[in-house]
Amino acid sequence: MEVDVGTGAEAEPTGGGATMGAMRVAVTGTGHVGLVTCVSLASMGHTVVGCDADQEKISLLRSGVSPFYEPGLDEGLREQIASGRLCFTSDREEAVRDAEIVFICVGTPARLNGEANLLAIERAARQFARHATGPALIVEKSTVPAGTAGRIQRVLQLERPDLAGQLEVVSNPEFLREGKALQDALHPDRILVGASSPRGFEAMRRLYAPLLTNGCRLIETDIPTPELANHACNASLALKISYVNGLARLCERAGGDVLTIAEIMGADPRIGRDFLDAGLGYGGYCFPKDLQAFERLSSRLGYEFGLLREVVKINEEAIDAAVEKLRDALWNLEDKRIALFGLAFKPGTDDTRFSPALALGERLLKEGARIIGYDPQAGANAKEELPGLEIGIGPYEAAAGCHGVVICTDWPEFRALDLHHLKRVLAFPLVVDGRNMFDPREVRAAGLAYYPTGRPPVEPDGLAG
Repeated sequence: MEVDVGTGAEAEPTGGGATMGAMRVAVTGTGHVGLVTCVSLASMGHTVVGCDADQEKISLLRSGVSPFYEPGLDEGLREQIASGRLCFTSDREEAVRDAEIVFICVGTPARLNGEANLLAIERAARQFARHATGPALIVEKSTVPAGTAGRIQRVLQLERPDLAGQLEVVSNPEFLREGKALQDALHPDRILVGASSPRGFEAMRRLYAPLLTNGCRLIETDIPTPELANHACNASLALKISYVNGLARLCERAGGDVLTIAEIMGADPRIGRDFLDAGLGYGGYCFPKDLQAFERLSSRLGYEFGLLREVVKINEEAIDAAVEKLRDALWNLEDKRIALFGLAFKPGTDDTRFSPALALGERLLKEGARIIGYDPQAGANAKEELPGLEIGIGPYEAAAGCHGVVICTDWPEFRALDLHHLKRVLAFPLVVDGRNMFDPREVRAAGLAYYPTGRPPVEPDGLAG
């Protein structure tokens, strides 16, 4: 099938199919993607049932509380529950009964060999097939390797031969940013749908009619293309981050300024400024596992995509660079007390999975340092993931008596820090800025030694280790 690209006005089927009203939707999995999908679709007027095997999570959701932090999500959750359009259950049969569309939003963690673990996808497909009561679409929302839809379709055919031709798989990958996920779901820059029949495309147009009416771009294509596209997008963004971090290492050796270089590059419309901020590297649940899965898929298909391995290698070097800056400033790291400002992998979330801050913390603990962290949202999750980490109640409390601070996550509140007060509470006046949040002149004026990323260091006269 050829790619069909257009706006909602162009994509609406004849006969008014895109304005036929609310649909009955089930969402399997209520993690970051699943819960945002539940709330956003209910906000569009659909009747949505969220399903998860975790009964404790279901109880929490029924009370209107999200199990993770995402701006605006708690408010949207409570509003849609109160409207009667959104409910939750741990009973999959109840969830899929009479559903027209079932979204699969379960996790696809990496196996030891890097390939995506699709066991949860298979189980969700089998359970859906067993409980299906009539024609329905099953939609891949999770990030999966190319070829997964075909495997799901075979599972449906084997489980329910009596519904042959009535259960159809559609690919509709998510492009959500943690910290802005609900905003992205309600105001997407594009909607990507892969299907194998006019029925599949028409049902998805009906589902997203409110967004298409507002002019959101719709891209319709065959099924393998979206499966590849989601991995391709994440790999491309990770590539930009690793590229600018490689430039940062070069700037530190040549005396250049990576921020200025990024601005120069970003002024070129062919490149763009987004994702050109040097730092501690990318993290989170998606990029690390998706790059591994994409590289393994490529290898299995007979193409050695070596560039993907280099992206991962350069990303890991960003942590090495931060450790070396601390060692350069403090001489020995044993028995030094280091404060980590920011523990989530990015601002706007409490997600610490594959967080660069925790990767750095683990390295410092192995070096014999003592570490204490502060994060506006992620302290509890970070402590659970890295038990050797102490948690401070505020930035100054965390920094008190420390031999240095590392800025790991660029939460806006860190920009407002009183650098003079920070110097007074530190045992040694050192800031390693893994996110280039400060003006070097202001740090120098506060009397702090300053090691930014990809920029010349600032060290006040007479400072001794």
